[in-house]
Amino acid sequence: MSTTNQRLSVKTAEAMFLHRLECEFRIPPRIGEQVMETARETLFGNEQAEKMQAGQIQAIVTALAASFGPKLSDSSRVRVTLTLDKGVEDVQVRETEGAEGLRRGRILRVTEEAIEQGGVLTQEDLARVLHVDRRTIERDIRALREAGHSVQTRGLVKNVGRGQTHKVKIIELWLNREGYEKIARWVHHSPQAIKRYVSTFLRLVVLHRQGKTATEIAFVTQSSPKLVQDYLALYEKCQQNPAQQEKLVEELERVSVWERAQTEKKGRMA
Repeated sequence: MSTTNQRLSVKTAEAMFLHRLECEFRIPPRIGEQVMETARETLFGNEQAEKMQAGQIQAIVTALAASFGPKLSDSSRVRVTLTLDKGVEDVQVRETEGAEGLRRGRILRVTEEAIEQGGVLTQEDLARVLHVDRRTIERDIRALREAGHSVQTRGLVKNVGRGQTHKVKIIELWLNREGYEKIARWVHHSPQAIKRYVSTFLRLVVLHRQGKTATEIAFVTQSSPKLVQDYLALYEKCQQNPAQQEKLVEELERVSVWERAQTEKKGRMA
């Protein structure tokens, strides 16, 4: 390390933390580094923090697999990454549906994100991360359930088990030839978000037909293993529905034609 880099390295927050551990608490440097690493993982979650995008936060929530016997405070916990702001997509939802519609769309999004990562949110969690009171969350969840949504909070999972996710319902509606705009209004998302879910589903089906494993599909599509399982189950289910199967075949053919066109275009440019 150069002299300049050495001088810069001692000015980092990590170096200051290690220096205080050694000088003020008489902790040897080697032990101090272990303490710092443990603190970093506990407070920030190194691997997840590196993957976080703008508009996302991390939260410690009850594990989905936690039993319902112990008090909530004694249940096992997991760290999850939640998307509170989807940027332009959320701006579009707010313009068409107002603050209430945007908040309800975010409730559907973050509760599902938690489930996909092995966690489950309570209504108190939702109130905290969305910066509203509990009564507002209760009102929103009641309205969402009246509209046919299964909002995956801990209370619902405790009483009736994990239900069908809204992403799966979106794909089902699409397979039934509902339009992007109509689906988007139902889930309080942007049409772009619906198209992204559909694109991921189609890509997953293509990979599945190529013989890829669920683990490989999750890696390639950057999807959670739970979502891959849910989408594969939906794919198998739609094979028993002639109308849905016809829609899927049409869309897969469009994907195939587009991919061939892109390959030919790259060949001409080479």
